[in-house]
Amino acid sequence: MSKVVIGLASGSIEKLIVASTVIGGAVALDMEVDVYLLLGGARAFRKDVVGSDQAVYDYPQLRSAMEDGLRRNSIPDPFDMLRNLRKDGQVRIHVCATAGKIWGARETSDFVDLVDDIVGIGEYVIKSGEADVAQVL
Repeated sequence: MSKVVIGLASGSIEKLIVASTVIGGAVALDMEVDVYLLLGGARAFRKDVVGSDQAVYDYPQLRSAMEDGLRRNSIPDPFDMLRNLRKDGQVRIHVCATAGKIWGARETSDFVDLVDDIVGIGEYVIKSGEADVAQVL
């Protein structure tokens, strides 16, 4: 089985949508996916950030247009999309321990239910080298 590794360095809504779309493509191709939540990615998955007004947008001036486009095209929230993809394929989500510490989150219980574990950055580096496809978003 082919493997994809994604380093999600940004937690912006735009990057979350891109990541969930790429993961969807990988799952459709029966690829195994490991997502490593790096600095901004780790913050985006904190329980107190998801669904709150703390979300980050790369282009805040386009927020309403993007939200309208998502709604008009029935594109689900990226967290809901990831939940569904985990049911359909092999998708694991890991938090970089240092990133978690920076945001005051040291336990998996500090993050939404999508997070499998907290790991050192060395695991991300090793898995990226072993993957068929490695991306940083």
